[in-house]
Amino acid sequence: MIRLVNFLLLTKKSHQYNKEIIDKGLTPQKVYKLCSCIRETFCLSYSIRKDNNLFIYFQKEYILICFIGNELRYLGPDERSQALLLEKALNKANEIDFNVKDGRTQSTPGIYALKFLDHHSFLGYISSLVIGNVHIIIDKEELIKKERDIYARNIKFEFFKDRNWFVIPTYDNFIGNSKILDLIKEMKNIKFFSLSKIKQIENKILYINYLKDQQDSVRL
Repeated sequence: MIRLVNFLLLTKKSHQYNKEIIDKGLTPQKVYKLCSCIRETFCLSYSIRKDNNLFIYFQKEYILICFIGNELRYLGPDERSQALLLEKALNKANEIDFNVKDGRTQSTPGIYALKFLDHHSFLGYISSLVIGNVHIIIDKEELIKKERDIYARNIKFEFFKDRNWFVIPTYDNFIGNSKILDLIKEMKNIKFFSLSKIKQIENKILYINYLKDQQDSVRL
């Protein structure tokens, strides 16, 4: 049985860019970091991981971009392709005044945009999708040990139950200065754990995919 895994990246804000900027090689570095996360979530040597989904939440704008693995089209392994698809989805979100009650707006096949009124409505939407457990990946281990009821020392294979969520902040001060953290902690079945030895966000995703693949191969 192949397990469905959802990744949720929390980032502070979106960055303005377009096709001309991409073609000149001037794409913002933080956009390229997000593209690396997209690539490690979905791209295999000659195929796409259909059993993964990726959600990127831009906190300042209350925008959520959803990549649904089993619906994706046009996603190539190159950063230019990924940056263009992300830019198109952000434009779709910014151009239309809508909120969660209106549902998702499709940008390209498998990529959807939503815009929320606030963090509460965003978390309400995410909570409606969660079926399995929620695992929040934090680097600063000493800051989460106090959360004894929801602190896990390491990743275990049993974490990979079907439809689990892995929430990954993309900035350093998530624990110390984040309004959204208190809202996330209200969700059911959550655990904090640290991957502090893996520095790059995209490598954390790669490692989680590796562990999932190991478990899936054992179950086959």
